[in-house]
Amino acid sequence: MPSALNISPPPAPEMEVLIDLWLDQSSASDRDPIGIKGEPSYRYFWSTFTRYLKTGKNGLLPHALSWQEVTPVDVLGFLESGPSSRKTDSKVSDITRRRYWRLLERIYDFALQNGWVASNPVREIVKDEQPRSEDPKGAIMSPSLWKALQQCLHPLPPENDFQALRNRALLICISELALSPMEVRNLKMNSILYIEEEGARRPQALQLDGPGPNQRRRVHMEPFVVEALESWLAVRDDAASSPQVEFLFCTTRRNARNPNAKHSGQMTPVTLLDLVRTLIEKAARESNQPLPARLGPQILRNTRLVMWLNAGVPASTVAVWAGLKNIKGLYHLRDHLNPEVRLTVKSVRDDAT
Repeated sequence: MPSALNISPPPAPEMEVLIDLWLDQSSASDRDPIGIKGEPSYRYFWSTFTRYLKTGKNGLLPHALSWQEVTPVDVLGFLESGPSSRKTDSKVSDITRRRYWRLLERIYDFALQNGWVASNPVREIVKDEQPRSEDPKGAIMSPSLWKALQQCLHPLPPENDFQALRNRALLICISELALSPMEVRNLKMNSILYIEEEGARRPQALQLDGPGPNQRRRVHMEPFVVEALESWLAVRDDAASSPQVEFLFCTTRRNARNPNAKHSGQMTPVTLLDLVRTLIEKAARESNQPLPARLGPQILRNTRLVMWLNAGVPASTVAVWAGLKNIKGLYHLRDHLNPEVRLTVKSVRDDAT
């Protein structure tokens, strides 16, 4: 009677081939949770990992390391020092490390299913040592970095530096009033509500007119915000790219490509993002603090909301100030709240239990 055949698994592919096989056989649902889009991004992430192995873990070993030999310790070493950014001199964020971790997890799952490895080294990493999972919408700035950011905004620019005066007033409005990116871009001259004070007409509040009933609200301004806004208003008419521009934080003549062309004068989302990123990077550099997970205007809004909540402002009041439908809109910030405050912020899941 013939003996049973011992069918051994096919030989493991080379590192460069493994990514091709995974891309060919993985579905879109397998890839979506990783958080990166497009085949070039997957190949770039994998090439960074293979380079780490081929160089003996960036020179720690006298020889190259095969991808089949990788242990959980090797994966952790890579996540700590191996990932790279496509931007020159750009520090890799926690979110990027998490994406590397997810990609490696799925590729090694694929290799395990095909019998090319005995176990998945990524899944053997204990939870406490895994890259931090952070909801980008819930990212906030550290107290030290926030203090440095406020110090960057304190000095008043020269009165002939139109853009600096505009940018300072805009950034102070976001960081002090927790305005959303769309709200600050949509502000118009008639959004300002004035009050007569000692014979002078001074800004007192902003009237926000969003698409939803909760977004349509009046936001009171503290003296620091008023002073920054007045400094910009004093030069705005001379600075505006067009006399007909209605937007409060409008484009200036300097950055208008064609002063004679018709345009709305509204600041673009890209310009706003660049302004906030530049400010945060400056604050981090001057205070020797690490960059946060996100560098856009949403992190300024998030940080202010958390500060209000932790200072004792009721969650229902903060929701109104932020233009949210109810306090469930604050749930994504709950991890940053003091324990007693956290209990007051509920999600849909909490209500269902």
